[in-house]
Amino acid sequence: MRTRNPQATDKDAIVYARRSHGHAGLSFLTTLAFLLSLLSLGVSGFLAYRFLDVQQTISAVTNALNQNQAQQPTSEASPTAKQPATNPTPESAQAPASSFGQPGTTQPAIDNKAQVEIIAVNRIQNPNTKLRDFVNIQFRVRRVAPKTDAIGYEQGVIYPGSTTARNPTTGETYQAVDRINRATSNISVSDLNQNASADAYVWMQIPESTNGIDILIPKTQAFKNVTIAN
Repeated sequence: MRTRNPQATDKDAIVYARRSHGHAGLSFLTTLAFLLSLLSLGVSGFLAYRFLDVQQTISAVTNALNQNQAQQPTSEASPTAKQPATNPTPESAQAPASSFGQPGTTQPAIDNKAQVEIIAVNRIQNPNTKLRDFVNIQFRVRRVAPKTDAIGYEQGVIYPGSTTARNPTTGETYQAVDRINRATSNISVSDLNQNASADAYVWMQIPESTNGIDILIPKTQAFKNVTIAN
């Protein structure tokens, strides 16, 4: 009959206890790693949600700013367009502005064989009275017809000293101050080559209260509502 070894039983129990303790440690670490993974996923999901929320908020603010900027020019353009009509200046009331006849524009002359351009219309000081009731009208005469087109001498001559100005409001007319000393000599368009030009001027005495005039140059279509520059 075999007898049980007491020492062997004790050793087996100790080995079993150690093995059991080792399995418990591994199980605890596995559980901890799993919990940390869940926590990491939860934090990542929360951060992703917050990021999308912030991004949507920024997009909404950007769209609102773009809409305001797109609407701003139209809201500012309306008062500007209405301002001249509601607050007319004294000059515009006396001589309405018109692109027809302003400095830089031209009018046909001598049966469309030439053209006249207004260069400048400036108010200057009267050398005798020191008042600013003189106006210097400068213009340019250009031949547009070919040189082969015959233009009679009398037909092709423009007399700057015979230029007349007219107040478009009252109809009052003004003549040259001095045709000899305050105006250019006659311009013969018949002697000019095609596209050649000649400049001329004439002085007129026009009241200081007049701000715009019609200019009537001989053999030239009238320039109307020309503003007198101060």
